[in-house]
Amino acid sequence: MLDNKHTECLMPMAEVMGLEHSLKFKRQLLQHVFDNALESIIVTNADGVIQRVNPAFTQITGYSPEEVLGKTPRLMQSARHDPDFYRQMWQQLLHTGSWTGQVWNRRKSGEVYPQWLSINTLTNEHGQITHRVAIGHDLSGQRSYEQDRTTFIFKDPLTQLGNRQLLTSRLDQALAEARRNGIRVGLMVLDLGRFKPVNEQLGLTWGDDVLRRQARTLQAALDEADTLVRLQGDMFAILRHSRAEDATLAHLADKLLGLLGQPVVLADQNIVSLQPSIGIAVYPRDASDKESLLRAAEHAHAMARREGRHRFHFVDPRQHRLHYRELQIEHGLEMELSTRAGQGLSLHYQPQVCPQSGVLRGLEALLRWQHPQLGAISPAEFIPLAEQNGMAVRLDRWVIERVCAQVADWQREYPSLPVVSVNLCAQQFSQADFPGWLTDCVARAGIAPGRLKLEVTETAMMEQLSACITTLSALRRAGFAISLDDFGTGYSALSCLHRFPLDELKIDRSFMVEASQHERAFILLTTIAGLARQLSLSLVVEGVEQASQLALLSGLGELTVQGYYFHRPMPAESVRRLLAG
Repeated sequence: MLDNKHTECLMPMAEVMGLEHSLKFKRQLLQHVFDNALESIIVTNADGVIQRVNPAFTQITGYSPEEVLGKTPRLMQSARHDPDFYRQMWQQLLHTGSWTGQVWNRRKSGEVYPQWLSINTLTNEHGQITHRVAIGHDLSGQRSYEQDRTTFIFKDPLTQLGNRQLLTSRLDQALAEARRNGIRVGLMVLDLGRFKPVNEQLGLTWGDDVLRRQARTLQAALDEADTLVRLQGDMFAILRHSRAEDATLAHLADKLLGLLGQPVVLADQNIVSLQPSIGIAVYPRDASDKESLLRAAEHAHAMARREGRHRFHFVDPRQHRLHYRELQIEHGLEMELSTRAGQGLSLHYQPQVCPQSGVLRGLEALLRWQHPQLGAISPAEFIPLAEQNGMAVRLDRWVIERVCAQVADWQREYPSLPVVSVNLCAQQFSQADFPGWLTDCVARAGIAPGRLKLEVTETAMMEQLSACITTLSALRRAGFAISLDDFGTGYSALSCLHRFPLDELKIDRSFMVEASQHERAFILLTTIAGLARQLSLSLVVEGVEQASQLALLSGLGELTVQGYYFHRPMPAESVRRLLAG
């Protein structure tokens, strides 16, 4: 009989044998998958040198393992892609460790074929790259399962046309050829127009029938070399690989408008009349890459619709640049707010002072933005875009959170810190949680509500009149001060002033300029100052930049001024020096 000592020696040995058996089974399983996969598999080392390929690789490419081992995958490259394509591929690989997309590769026979390629990076326990594995699906139609896959990926099931994925693939090919041969590529984006009522009034079945009919009409009108796809809904795109001169494209667009605008008689005798619109963009004049070309065509299409439908529109370079800039701004703001990094956004503060003594009475927080590509962007440009695109509420709250943190920091050194103003957009008043959120925000920062003044424009107040009064009343009861901003530029509804829970009127800069140049404007300014006193409202005058303007205000009684004559907006550190001085 074995004693305990010998038993203890045998137990680890059994575990080792079991582990070896398990590892052997896994290796056999992996080898089986590798050998029998229908996709080609290439394994390279960290330098991209091929170390292993599977049988499917040989079947698809025609290269034996002996012909490729020790070489790099460049052996299979075709001339369909420019150097930028591979540069971007490697940049993504290095940044994320993987890349997926369609490539055109070359078999040993010289035949060029499409392949759906997935590349992944393997690392060791120290994070060092050891291997890369490329798995390729043959999209050439060589085998039936690949044909099915291609149909699924690139076909629109309703119209049997190509889809957006096919357009993207064909754009890659067309632009690569255009760069090599110095030719133009045309891209049209069109919609059928007035299609929504067809679905609503006749039903989706008849709507689908109209789409199929119009797809056939388009297909019959185009050259065989053109690529026609359905993007979504009743929107289509046409890629013209050759003969993309403006006159030719205009002639084609006019022809399509005539064909698509003809009444469509359905089987139930309903007659459908559509009003198509077409946008046209041309490479390289309007864009230098596929994404920009598609955006340009979409923008031209939007312009055609805006001008009344049943027309085509080429890209207006100035309008397109403006539209593209707006898209960059919108995307940049979304990134700033979604990542909460706020690396480009910052706050400046403009002092508000007593005109006689220059003593600091308040600070207004002003948002600034340094875009990584566009540089400094004026709030007058990006704030209206944020309001149009539904980001203004998040932008307001980003500002408020940082102002609260900054005020908390300042007040530790300067207990007599003046009130800091923040601006609110109209949409904020449709947010039921805003009063509670703001109260919690100042509480988390450890500051009193009275440290903040909320500035609201006349326009915002009148847009959300009932909600605005309710929300501001609750906030004023909670201790926040309320200022009516840009007074004199909006509705100027004097009769409504008594309804708003206000502490302050703020005269807009443009009003100050008018008052310094025209007597009637000055009389009106004097009247507003008297009205503010009678309503027990403090008065702030913006835009005071000259001594002559300051002199005009001397007889208007107690007020506060804000403008370049005393201080420009400044970063937080400069405010700290001002508070210390």
